[in-house]
Amino acid sequence: MEKNEISKEILFSAVRLHLELKNEFLSDYQKRMLRRYGESSTGESISRDILIPSDMPLHNLHYAIQKLFGWQNSHLRSFRLPEEVYQKLTGSTVKGWTDLVGILFQPPSEAEADIFWDDDYQGGSIKIWLRKKYTGPYYYGGNLEHYDAAKRDVDELMDRFPMMEVRESFHDYMERSKSDGNEEIKILRKAPLIDLTLDEMNASLAIDGGTESLLERLEVSKVLADGEELLAAREVFPVTRELIYNYDFGDNWIVTITKKKDCGDLLAGGVLSKEELVEANETVIEKHKPVCIHKDGVFVVDDVGGLGGFADFLGTIYESDDREEQSESRSWAQSLGWSTRKISNKMIL
Repeated sequence: MEKNEISKEILFSAVRLHLELKNEFLSDYQKRMLRRYGESSTGESISRDILIPSDMPLHNLHYAIQKLFGWQNSHLRSFRLPEEVYQKLTGSTVKGWTDLVGILFQPPSEAEADIFWDDDYQGGSIKIWLRKKYTGPYYYGGNLEHYDAAKRDVDELMDRFPMMEVRESFHDYMERSKSDGNEEIKILRKAPLIDLTLDEMNASLAIDGGTESLLERLEVSKVLADGEELLAAREVFPVTRELIYNYDFGDNWIVTITKKKDCGDLLAGGVLSKEELVEANETVIEKHKPVCIHKDGVFVVDDVGGLGGFADFLGTIYESDDREEQSESRSWAQSLGWSTRKISNKMIL
């Protein structure tokens, strides 16, 4: 082994992630379509298991997720924590949130050009373009996510509202409006923005990007803890056992991401051989890129209405009596890169 190969092993290792694309509101018909034609073992989700370099940031994981599930990187996305983890970390207060801006959370300014700083696809193979994005060495070129810039940004927001009117929630307003359509939103009190709860701020002030999006420069393996790792007590990281990836806020695709200690379950279940695991580990280390080691379910497609819409789409192209509708639906999906061609796990990424 040469010197540069040794240094690579010291700098990063292979980490296993489980990614599950799920929708809790699927109908029985949709579950049946996913099982029958979507190659989903449960009919309730589509999943992937991958090995990633331990130094991979969330930003680059995004591009890998796009390739893993068959999307075209054509919509907005965000990474966030489960709600209970988010509320616990922030104490449900604006002060608790601001303390973690630049450390864990993105700053409040709407700056798409900064967040999507390297979305520079101009044409050609989207798959090759994506591969370059999730292959290391990794570099984050945005500006606002760096601590000093993020803190300046959130401090400017606090300074802009030294005193503000705290409004009732939209839900409370709608409940009151049921009896009298002429009701106006109530002003509950006045207080500095920094002294509000997160609910009070969200009811009184519109922050376009929200407050829950995680910094994409953060390394996935540092944010996530596996089932046996302890969550940080005094330090920030690791903060959670589950991450949520939200793609296309209209279709609202949700992927839950967990970190696994090892691949024992896949080996025991016979879906992964020791030889395949060794080869995957070598690829991660030698090529500095993620590898898919198990998949359950076919690729999906953009602009289809989320997982439920995709299940309906499968029903249309495989069971519809309308041949014209079948043909048009299939052609439309293929125009967005969708294919029924079988691809081995190691060739997905």
